[in-house]
Amino acid sequence: MPPAPERRTRWDLTAAAVLALVVLAVGSTLWWASDARRTTLSTAPGPASTIAPGTTAHLPAALTEAWRAPSSATPVPLVRGDTVVTAAAGMVAGRDLRSGALRWSYRRDRSLCTVAAAFHQVVAVYRRGETCSEVTALNWTDGQRGPQRTGPVQAPTRLVAAGDHLAASGARYLEVWRSDLVRTLAYGRLPTPAQPATQPRPDCLHGSMALGGGNAGPARSSAEKLAVVEQCPGERTRLTVQRSDPRDPERPEVIFSVLLPGRQAQVIAVNGQRVAVALPDPARLVVFDEQGKAVAEHPLAIPDTDLRGNPPAGVVDVTKTTTEVYWFTGSATVAVDTGELRPQWIRPGSLGPGSEVAGRLLLPVPGALAVLDTATGQQLSTLPVDRGSYRGPVATASSGGVVLEQRGDMLVALREGLVSSTW
Repeated sequence: MPPAPERRTRWDLTAAAVLALVVLAVGSTLWWASDARRTTLSTAPGPASTIAPGTTAHLPAALTEAWRAPSSATPVPLVRGDTVVTAAAGMVAGRDLRSGALRWSYRRDRSLCTVAAAFHQVVAVYRRGETCSEVTALNWTDGQRGPQRTGPVQAPTRLVAAGDHLAASGARYLEVWRSDLVRTLAYGRLPTPAQPATQPRPDCLHGSMALGGGNAGPARSSAEKLAVVEQCPGERTRLTVQRSDPRDPERPEVIFSVLLPGRQAQVIAVNGQRVAVALPDPARLVVFDEQGKAVAEHPLAIPDTDLRGNPPAGVVDVTKTTTEVYWFTGSATVAVDTGELRPQWIRPGSLGPGSEVAGRLLLPVPGALAVLDTATGQQLSTLPVDRGSYRGPVATASSGGVVLEQRGDMLVALREGLVSSTW
């Protein structure tokens, strides 16, 4: 005879109900304690509007304020096409370029350390405890989340992008990530080293850093390079240049490391064959080759005080183009060519590095934006700008006839009519 079919008893049903309640309670507890509960994402309903062809090939004839928004976590204006990104109070927001209207937002209940543009995405770094360790990439157009990572980067930190890599600065420890936010380099005092004694100078302070290189050539020799000015116990300031993607992230592959004269220096720029470092007393720009040999030294007509001390968060203020690096020293803007890293001209009295529009440099100065010839630094005209009581540094960017100014914790959009840039 076949066995009698199993029947559910009242105790079976009770046990199943209790188990379901336990699973629900555990899941609810995990959700309540998770970061997901404290994260809000509102994506854009559709693509951003497009910029009319030829709009960016014109200079504004005059400028007035169109809109402003708090953005304390963006050191420089972040703009791509018709989307501007602001970041403050735990929220990263994509805004319409012309109106400032909110298109998308990503909010967490943590404070923001910094936000930057890299790999055609927006990369936001949030604070956890004493470190800036929660990193999220967001899509420019709609705010959709991309790669994420965690890591013990110190506060304060700034992000510097070059090619396929992104470096996060830190006074004792810094990291480099590739486009999927996988770490390619850990440098300095590793919080929990998997392999002891792999770091060449874990007790040094990082005064400043720059990321660059990536010129055409063999794969290993053309990779981006990280240059770090180190201040080590018992010795003068040191310049260390290394690969941004060593075979083992915790084993730096140093290209060269040399002592510099004096105890103050700032690294300004890196390319495939050169590194430029600014030194005070007297103020000068020293250029090193791939072997760490000083191949050029250029005097700088800027105050020595601009070069004493380390730049905020270990990164100098620069705007990079294909041909120039515009460097803001704190009281002047220096144009450095991207090939030989030779200073081309110096404009004293500026408020920031400026940005190029229609083949000209819009340089922030008190009460205006000066229009400069990029090759000579000659001033061609000025665009008056009312900044009210603000007197601090100004970082700029532009897109579609709109000029953006980062004034401390505030982002301001300026626009008006356009005229052809025939000077």
